[in-house]
Amino acid sequence: MKATGGVASYAITDPKTSEVKAVSWKAPALNTVMYRYSDEEVRFILNYGRPFSPMSAWGTIGGGPMTDQSIQTLIDYLKSIQIPQENCTETRGAYNPTCTDGKLPEEKNKEIEAEAKRLVDNGTYASMGEAYFNLDLGSGAYSCARCHTKGWSYNDPQVTGGGALGPNLTGGSSVRQFPSQQDMITFISGGSELGKKYGAQGQGSGRMPAFGQLYTQDQIRQIVEYVRSL
Repeated sequence: MKATGGVASYAITDPKTSEVKAVSWKAPALNTVMYRYSDEEVRFILNYGRPFSPMSAWGTIGGGPMTDQSIQTLIDYLKSIQIPQENCTETRGAYNPTCTDGKLPEEKNKEIEAEAKRLVDNGTYASMGEAYFNLDLGSGAYSCARCHTKGWSYNDPQVTGGGALGPNLTGGSSVRQFPSQQDMITFISGGSELGKKYGAQGQGSGRMPAFGQLYTQDQIRQIVEYVRSL
């Protein structure tokens, strides 16, 4: 199996003391990236990178070395190494973007559930929702904390859900944005879309991934219940 996640060396500068610290940044698995993002969303990430992380800009438009055609070739390659979906009668290689009913294979989902349960049973987390939120499997490919908790990616987590690339989820902010729990479940399942409204007063950027093909609806419900308690 290719692109299952790893670590990348990176230097973090403390904004208050200017102290520079070397860290090992979790590089998430890419064999499920097309489950979470559209082609255009992946293209944006490749073009512009993540400026606060080891992920550099690769497209010329973002200051990197790769042409539009090279970026497209890379996207095509990523599609070819995705974990094959279940519930798809037709596939194009390993991943079929037209199969809206495609899901992560049951065997993989059971692996996710078993790891979350292990973390609850050993006392690391208090609930399955908290365990899913912080799941380290695939170097954080299934995790919410990777984007919503500063420092999580390099094993120095600050306030859980306090915000990083993703917004702050604490202090009832998610409840104010989503008065309806079901609306929040629907949003996490489908992710954000550029320019489109979500919640009470949100406008999508396309950076919030869709988790509906990775997690079951019950698992997403458990995540939502945990987040709404922060």
